Amino acid sequence: MSTTLGRRLKQCREMAGLSQNELSKRAGVPRPTISEIESGKQAGLTLENARKLARVLGVTLDFLAGPGEDEDEDEAPRRRVAAVA
Repeated sequence: MSTTLGRRLKQCREMAGLSQNELSKRAGVPRPTISEIESGKQAGLTLENARKLARVLGVTLDFLAGPGEDEDEDEAPRRRVAAVA
């Protein structure tokens, strides 16, 4: 799951046009944490930080965490309709 989390976090961040530093500032999550998740050096993320990142990126926690047993790995991000301030 950590590989999926890191890959999806990076994908969503890049789709949003944000650097790790910009995402860190907007979400209130330390930049080293984002870097370590994306690189696979850190396996997990607190629920609080995951929520912050998902909110800023406009995706669900489910999408960020990756597919369950009955979901497709390549499913497109489910972006929220409302813009994130």
